[in-house]
Amino acid sequence: MNNSIRTYRSIPSSFFRALLYFSFALIVFSSCKTRKKLAATHSQHITKKSAKELEQLLKKNEFRFDWISAKFSSEIILDSSQTSFNVTLRGRRDSILWMSITAPLIGIEAARAIITKDSVKFIDRIHSEYFAGDFIYVNRLLHADLDFELIQSLLIGNSVDFYEDDDKLHSSVGDGQYVLSTIRKRKLRKVIERNKELKDPAQTIWLDPQTFKIVRVLFNDFNQNRTFTANFDKFDKVDSLLFPYNLHYNIKAEKNVDIKIEYSKISINSVQSFPFSIPAKYERIVYKEKEK
Repeated sequence: MNNSIRTYRSIPSSFFRALLYFSFALIVFSSCKTRKKLAATHSQHITKKSAKELEQLLKKNEFRFDWISAKFSSEIILDSSQTSFNVTLRGRRDSILWMSITAPLIGIEAARAIITKDSVKFIDRIHSEYFAGDFIYVNRLLHADLDFELIQSLLIGNSVDFYEDDDKLHSSVGDGQYVLSTIRKRKLRKVIERNKELKDPAQTIWLDPQTFKIVRVLFNDFNQNRTFTANFDKFDKVDSLLFPYNLHYNIKAEKNVDIKIEYSKISINSVQSFPFSIPAKYERIVYKEKEK
């Protein structure tokens, strides 16, 4: 393949900026607009459970599949730039994710992406360009810690373990929901009152008390001054498994990203194909960090 190479010191198009930060923002989640609505539907009395019990129930009620096919619309706000597109998603669990991205105003495929454990590739059909790299390269570009499992989990509303294996989880009840966290509220309150800094990241997960599905996640990286939040809403059954049709992600850091995803169709366990080829005349995009 005789693809030429084009080098940029900054991301060349708003589409690819949105697409890359879309992947990055799947590390995280968004505001709590639906939390009160969910809490109001349940009794105020919730039987206390240990952190171990809640973690087991969370895992037990995760969305499980071998193959997946879905369609969703997405709106991304990256700082002040807004991008909307429709996505056809296909995947094989723990192996591959394939996306066909359509710009609503154009009505034709604007881009195609394929993600595996070892590679990340995009084709920009509008500008006849393509990107090919691995997670090491993408993480260096975005200053992130992204991998295939993370993207897969967050696309379907499953849990993501930001905490280390030796971190101690704590359980509590708040706003009519179960809460799992890596830091006690008492410790956090003392740190704030004494104006001290928390060096270790902290994660909090809110679970629906009846279904034990994740409805909200909050991740604070105090050292890097980054906050990630997420909400999952509009749960419905897919082959007897509950799936969140609405997802809302938000990241507040050096770049502010807000993402809304609304699924319109989803099916599982039918074998899928993942067509992907880079036209010979397309130019390769190579992202370089700005010189300091």
